[in-house]
Formats: sequence, structure tokens, C-alpha cells
Amino acid sequence: MAISRDQIERWGNAPSENEESKCQKTVEQIKEIIRGRFGNGVFIYLQGSYKNRTNVRAESDVDIVVENPNYYFPNTYSLNEDEKRKFEAAFSPATYPFENFKSDIHLLLQNKFGTSYVQRNNKCIKVGKDTSRVNADVVPCYTYKRFSSATAVEAEGIAFADDSNGVIDSFPKQHYENGASKNLGTDGKFKKVVRALKNARNDLIDVNQIQESLMRSFFLECLVWNVPNADFNSGDLYDTTRQIIARIWEDLGNIERAKNYAEISDLKWLLRGSDAETKKQNAKDFLQKAWNYIGN
Repeated sequence: MAISRDQIERWGNAPSENEESKCQKTVEQIKEIIRGRFGNGVFIYLQGSYKNRTNVRAESDVDIVVENPNYYFPNTYSLNEDEKRKFEAAFSPATYPFENFKSDIHLLLQNKFGTSYVQRNNKCIKVGKDTSRVNADVVPCYTYKRFSSATAVEAEGIAFADDSNGVIDSFPKQHYENGASKNLGTDGKFKKVVRALKNARNDLIDVNQIQESLMRSFFLECLVWNVPNADFNSGDLYDTTRQIIARIWEDLGNIERAKNYAEISDLKWLLRGSDAETKKQNAKDFLQKAWNYIGN
């Protein structure tokens, strides 16, 4: 057995209180800076593994959303041509271009922390850690609305234009709610399994058995979320983790099951689209490595 049962149990635990304190301090510092410029005109909240309580020691950084609700990115792909024409006739473009909003947030953070600590990336603004602060990804965004008719919104999330002019949307609030519900329905094992597998992933990266790009944290968490709750009742955390690996592996080999895997928000498909086969193969490669690493 490569990894003991006790090790899996430790891996399933959340980071220490000291790490949590650093995360919280980072969030409060950044909130204060942005509130000083925008007041209550923006929503500031957490997303990602820290918010969802699936973070591990090696990734104790924070993802902070800065949502400007005064403007939105629309999704009208499901509308017929008549409904699209009605929508476009009523739609008014943002008077505050998203590029300007992101640049303003970037400048605020640079002025506070210094240019050596703040870096603008394609999708976010990174604030580097110091002795009292963890790394933070600050995500400026506008509201995102998925329309079912010219005037009816069926789902609302966030979206931003990256520096390559592509629009990226997500649903962090629904993600959090569905993850919390899953954890409750599995007596807390959902998040423990996610943390155990993330730790196994980090070990495999450290020993050069896999590349970090093979299995991203978000994708791993989504894979585990799709497993039926009954599979989390397979004994202790070691046996449960092995069962989850086996179940996902089995599902990936079944076209219909794999096609119905969704992101945790349950508003986007996980394994559909032009890159679906690549994603499935990457997942299988990781699961095989994790299965062998954990042992039997």
C-alpha cells in the first residue's frame, strides 16, 4: 500500500487555522481597497476552493470576485431569430467598458501592494503573498445573464472578457450551493474525498508522474460531484476514495453517463464539446495514476 489509511484521513482534513487566518486577512485587505473606490456599487465575494472548503495546504490561496452588477454580458444563444431581434432592439451596451473596469481594479491593487506584488493576467489580477498574506486571484467581472426569451433570464452568473477578447462565464454561487448540498447528503465525505484526491494529485505532480495541466482542481471537484451519493458510503475515507475513483472510471467508459456529467453549478456540461474526448482521456490518465498511488 503506497498511501496509508491514516494518510488519506489526514489528506481529507481542511487546512490549519493559521492558514485560514492568513486567507481571511488577505480577503479583508482587498475588500477594503476596492470598497474605497467603488463603495457598495460592486459585489465582492469568494469563489473557488477556499470558498467551497475543498482547498488543501498546497493551494491555500483565495479567489476573489469583484462583480459590477450595473452591467452584464448576455447569452442569447438559445433564442430564436425573432426573440434575438427583440432583445437586440432593447439592449444598451455598457457605458463603462469592461477593459476599463479591469484596469481600474488593477491600478487600485498596484497602488496598495506595489507593482512587484501585483500582476495582470489574462483572466484575473494576481496579488502575491507575503509573510501575512496568501496569494490571491482577483477576478473583475460583470453579471452574466442567460436568456430564455427576449425578456426572461433563466440563469444568472458572472462573466468577464479575458485579455484575448474571449468571454468566459461561470456560476460560482450555484456551484457553492450545490457543493454544500452534496457534502450534506454524503455526511461530509464529498469534500473530504475531493481534498484527498487533490493531495494525491499534488504528490503525483511533485514526483513528476503527471503534469499540473492534466487535472485541474476545478475539473477534479466536478468529476467527484457527479458520483451518486450512495457511492460515498463505502466504509472509511480510504475505501470511499477508492470507490469514487472506480465509479468515475466506469462512467467515463459509458458514453451516455459521461455525456451527462455536469459542472457543480449544474448549468454547464462538463464532458461535451470539441474537447470532450481529450478531457475524458486526461481524467482516465489521472485516475489510473491515483489508483496505483493510493494502493490497494
